Amino acid sequence: MTNAPHYSIAVRHQRSTRIDSDLSPDFFPGLIYHGTAQASLETLFRQYVQSKQRAYTLTGAYGSGKSTVALLMAGLLHSDANIRDAALGTINEDSKKLLQEVISADSNEQDTKGWLQIRAVGGVTGPVESFWNATLKALEEHPNTQTHLNQYKDVVVDSDSALISIWKALFADIHQEVDGILLIADEMGKSLEFINRQGGDLHLFQDVAEELSRIDTPVIFLGLLHQAFSEYAKERGTKLQNEWAKIQGRYSDIAYNVSTDETVALIGNSIKTRDLNHGKGDALVKRVLAALDDNAQRKAQLETRLEKCVPLHPLTALLLGPIAKRRFSQNERSTFSFLNSHEQYSFQSFLQDNIDDLSARYDLIDLWDYLEANMEHTILGSPDGHGFATAKDAIRKATREDLAPETIALLKAIALITLFGKPANLMATDKILLTLSCITAPKELEDCLKQLKDASCIVYRKHLSSWVVFEGSDLDITGLVEEKIEQLSQSTEAVDRLHYSAQVMAKGHYHEFGTLRWAELSVVNRLQGLNVTEVETQRHGAFANFILLLNEAPEKELIELTNKNKSLIIACAKNAEEIRTLAAEKYALALIKSDKKTGDILIHDKVARDEHEARTFNVDSAIDITLAAAFESAHWIHNGAQYGEETLSEIATFAADSIFSQTPKIHNELVNRNKLSGTAVSALKKLLEAMLDNGAEEGLGIQGFPPEKSMYISCLKNTSIHTAEAESGHHWHRNNLNPKLTALFEAAERLLKKNQGSEVKLSEIAAIWTQAPYGLTKGVVPVFLLAFMKSMGDDIAFYERDLSGDFAFIAEPDEDYVHKLIKKPEDLAVKYVVLEPKEEAWLQRLAMFAANETNRDIKNTILSVATPLVTTIHNLPQWVKNAHNLVPGDAETNKRYLRIRDLFLQANDPHTLLIKDLFNELDTEHSKELDQKIDILEASFLTLRQKHELMLGNIKEKVKAIFPETGDELQEMCRYVENHSGDLRLKAFARELAKSDTGLLQWLESMIQIATGRGKQNWNENLLQTAENQISSYAQDFLSVLKSSRTSEDSTPSTKTKMVSLVLEGDDGKLTSYKKEIRTTESEQLQPAMSAIESQLNGLDEFDKINVLQQLLKKTLQAQD
Repeated sequence: MTNAPHYSIAVRHQRSTRIDSDLSPDFFPGLIYHGTAQASLETLFRQYVQSKQRAYTLTGAYGSGKSTVALLMAGLLHSDANIRDAALGTINEDSKKLLQEVISADSNEQDTKGWLQIRAVGGVTGPVESFWNATLKALEEHPNTQTHLNQYKDVVVDSDSALISIWKALFADIHQEVDGILLIADEMGKSLEFINRQGGDLHLFQDVAEELSRIDTPVIFLGLLHQAFSEYAKERGTKLQNEWAKIQGRYSDIAYNVSTDETVALIGNSIKTRDLNHGKGDALVKRVLAALDDNAQRKAQLETRLEKCVPLHPLTALLLGPIAKRRFSQNERSTFSFLNSHEQYSFQSFLQDNIDDLSARYDLIDLWDYLEANMEHTILGSPDGHGFATAKDAIRKATREDLAPETIALLKAIALITLFGKPANLMATDKILLTLSCITAPKELEDCLKQLKDASCIVYRKHLSSWVVFEGSDLDITGLVEEKIEQLSQSTEAVDRLHYSAQVMAKGHYHEFGTLRWAELSVVNRLQGLNVTEVETQRHGAFANFILLLNEAPEKELIELTNKNKSLIIACAKNAEEIRTLAAEKYALALIKSDKKTGDILIHDKVARDEHEARTFNVDSAIDITLAAAFESAHWIHNGAQYGEETLSEIATFAADSIFSQTPKIHNELVNRNKLSGTAVSALKKLLEAMLDNGAEEGLGIQGFPPEKSMYISCLKNTSIHTAEAESGHHWHRNNLNPKLTALFEAAERLLKKNQGSEVKLSEIAAIWTQAPYGLTKGVVPVFLLAFMKSMGDDIAFYERDLSGDFAFIAEPDEDYVHKLIKKPEDLAVKYVVLEPKEEAWLQRLAMFAANETNRDIKNTILSVATPLVTTIHNLPQWVKNAHNLVPGDAETNKRYLRIRDLFLQANDPHTLLIKDLFNELDTEHSKELDQKIDILEASFLTLRQKHELMLGNIKEKVKAIFPETGDELQEMCRYVENHSGDLRLKAFARELAKSDTGLLQWLESMIQIATGRGKQNWNENLLQTAENQISSYAQDFLSVLKSSRTSEDSTPSTKTKMVSLVLEGDDGKLTSYKKEIRTTESEQLQPAMSAIESQLNGLDEFDKINVLQQLLKKTLQAQD
């Protein structure tokens, strides 16, 4: 069985005593009435009896038990006999005699009626309010004053003078019903801090000391303080400090400081054992006391107390008191928390770990391990940090030297005694060290000490005859910090460099609207130093700023400022001085590190560096905690309204609701945010694609329930922006929606109309929507942008930035367009188009023309009309789009048709094309009627459409003139040439010629490609002019193959040809030969032409006839080539 069941710890001291709620008979059993408590009470009693002093302050460290003593006094004077008897059982006879003198000093009656007890606790409210509330509660509690409660409960007490006046009247009224009035002001320091924050004075406490001493009813006022009055006003100047100090002079101040030995007594009385005799005559206690260099009286007193502390080692019990009084601790409360703690290496863990060994002691080694494991950072950040860091460095050094465990344990004990032993008159002498559990033999101790000394871990101080930890660092961090703070005392630099960053979420706004918004918290020294523009530009996604001022500012100015700028929420800090103190320490530590001399030492001095880092960590933590408390307790002003009880989140919600009054409800965490996840971006793209193509389908055709479906439901379906069933022919709506959504779309429409006829970048619409009062997140903007554009229908035209950086018209959005809505809305634009009556009439004529051209119905809108006309021109053959001679023989008409064609080819704006450019081109003189203009347009389109067909028809006629054969005869000729020719291009020519009977013209286009060696996209006018000659040349080769390859009459096609040859002598005397294979033709067919030529030549002589004929023949043969 473990040792734990043998011991129990009184836990009453672990928490603060509440004087307003803890008073009962059960409070007093087990209460330890030590010497400090007795001296404090008896001093008060004695002064009250002898000098009639009425006002007292009890000043002592936090957690030292002042409230417990005050509650003991309340119990002694209470009207309830049970409480009074329980309290009397706690004090000794000497105190009882003095108490009786207090009671009989103002009353001769033997049966006490008890004192009316006004027990107030200072806090965030003012002292007037807390005192009056406590007064009403006291009237209700005392059995003789309950009737007076009805008389006073509705009285309004709103000032210092009113409280004193009503108290005097009340105390006179109840003079016969009570023995006296006990006024206890617990946490009186908080009341003084409240007065200081409000810039007030101490008239109330001055009047308490003066006025209450003049009334007949016995009164005792007891205020509980941590420090003197003047310390609470030190940031307001020396003059005010002196005034506050004078007021405290009217109070009798009783110092409350529990001694080290009294702490031992408290510990002993808190440890309960099953065996009442356990610890009595303990040998270890006797050994420690024998080794202790002190007077016999103290040793005798300590013996009983230390025996009660078993199983704590006597040295441990002696050091717990001094440790409790260090800045990193909480006085006696820390001691009792330690005794009952289950933390690592704690006393309770020690009891659990030891099995049936009642001789085991919780020694200094266990205590060191506990402090190191659980409180190291706190200690390092305190004035003891330097010593602790030095000790830790020594222990690390001993560990590196591979010293024995018992030697390192000895070093830990020496370290604790070095750090905390002086208040207990305890030094690490050889005699004291021999009482440790780890080493009991003098020779062993001598060896261990020598090893530690040789390792430079400890040093012997002859004047003390004791060992101390070797001081490994010469840098006094504590002293340097205090020096720097003193240098900064008249500067605001430390606060100016206090960069505090925290956020508070507007939770209520988020739950209602689905949009996550947060405000940033920041600290500013004074209102005059607040740069609003800088605050707004440095926000990182926040919509507002909570500005905490460390200097008071007129409320009127704060109201005016927050009325002008709704994104500012301002308050004055109630604990400004505490923040300034911590800021100064933080900045001082930073200056020490940045200083060249001390900074270099920190780099090479691990002890100093550890202490510096720990203090920096602790002050950072303290600043965070202090500022968090300051922000929570401040009275905030926003938009002229004041908030005192609301949380920061609630205030942020009020601000968000006010600033973003037109934000719609969108409950979807996947898309309603500024930064989307990869999954959300993918789903958003799919939703936009579905919006683009599937507007007429239920749920945009999204099957199942993928992420994009939830986006659709939240953003489009629940908002009624989209319906699968068309309403008035539309699936997308922007009217008759939720008023906030309607306002959202109206803002975008106003922007388009304001810039009518000009492109408006979608990023401009997005900028309006993301700002107040709409506040859309970047995630939902693309969805609403596309929905808005869909709802605008044909009233807008779409544009996209091209490679040149200019916006170019596109017929309608595509996938690439909607994807850019997410990442690059600045590359997309729309234009709002509205026509005048004349333009409407012209557009109507164009719509009729377009309908005739396409044989389908055309809506009377810009885009509906422009799209088929532009498409028609763009679908023309490439050579027609590049041709220069559309109308041979009519230069003027040809130029006009070319300009009309080029308008459609180069158009990037349908409105400009149809309403301006085309209208002006069709009537440069502005004299034609609309029908005349349409006639010109119709003629130009007809010419452009027929140009290609006319070209093909001309070439076809020439081909058919050379090859009149049809059907099987033509097929046989082509097969023969294809089979017998060695020219691949001639073979291809023959294959295409064989298709000429199909009635289609593709064979002719293929034949032109063979003749020119160019694809259809590369044709031009010049190339097509040479194509006819090239086809004639291929025809000659075709006929030559037929003639030259003839082998037999049965296997040769019946086509008859003959060679025509002309030999001419040139001017240079050289002979030139011209020849061509021609089809034979019956003489009867040529007779009319021959007769006509002969008739023309009859008028010429013989030589001229020959000359004309040879020139005609030469010209014809040359053309064939």
